Amino acid sequence: MAEEVDIDQVYWTRKDTTMATSVSQHQPCRLLTKLPSELRIRIYEDVLRFDNPIKLRQHVPGSESTTILRCNRQIYHEALAVLYDINIVSVSRNDFCAKTTSALQTPILAQHVKHLRFTRFSESIACNFLLDRCSVCQSDAKGLMELLEHGMPMLKSVTIDYSTQINAFLQFKDLVSQGGTNMIVECINIGIYRIRGGRLDDIDFTFRHRPLAICWPAIVAMADTSISQQEDEEERLDRLRAADPDVPDKLWLLFCADEYGQLEQLCNDKTVEAWSTEPWLSGPHDEQRSSTLHELTLAVQYFMKTHTAVQCRRYLISLRAQMVG
Repeated sequence: MAEEVDIDQVYWTRKDTTMATSVSQHQPCRLLTKLPSELRIRIYEDVLRFDNPIKLRQHVPGSESTTILRCNRQIYHEALAVLYDINIVSVSRNDFCAKTTSALQTPILAQHVKHLRFTRFSESIACNFLLDRCSVCQSDAKGLMELLEHGMPMLKSVTIDYSTQINAFLQFKDLVSQGGTNMIVECINIGIYRIRGGRLDDIDFTFRHRPLAICWPAIVAMADTSISQQEDEEERLDRLRAADPDVPDKLWLLFCADEYGQLEQLCNDKTVEAWSTEPWLSGPHDEQRSSTLHELTLAVQYFMKTHTAVQCRRYLISLRAQMVG
């Protein structure tokens, strides 16, 4: 499954402007003279919409989609706003690091960007080798949070995938919890944490263990139907394995072990205790529920870290054989 789409970032230079002006003097653009703005916007949306998050590049030849931005200045400004409005831009902390050269960063127009997805939560390559990290790459990510809150006026949504930097995210969460900022980090579902405080209340801002957040609802739905009915089990797990090859089997084993009364033989006491609270059931969201969801998330993440998918499949086969016997 494609994670992101590489496209070129187009800038208007003096040379581009001169060429476009020269052409427009002899050949008026019919897109601008014949079509109303509503239809032009629909055309831009059809041409510039991407199915996956887009990764803007510094120097890439014009793609089939983004060459429309090179037609003339008016089309550039109209279409650029649409590009940022309907697409998610894929970034990392490296793209905002004060100690990383701009040639190695995604060229983001902060005044236009509306939707961001951070593919990871690690510090930049430059700050990884430094004791004196920039404010964006420090453990509390203070510089990054300030940029997202105050430096991008059009920003509507931010998603940060922490699945490969769990410890870094937990350290960030602990630092925020200690106070000193107006931010609050609350667990709203298994593997999903919402950031609130100040202008961030107006932004859909979440940290996600992406594979866990995707697979958990589907596994819960499978368990609700009936674990004993195995006819379509493998087919449904295969669909989930397209999102992640390991997580579905690990989660499914947890639910099956709980159903068969074998969870204590499979997990440590802390995981069993967290699992027994069943916090995924509907109910009012408050501080206690957030804490319970967080504890279960930690327990599930620990189980996934200490077990392989192959081990889980073999254990499930053995478990069912014991139940039949």
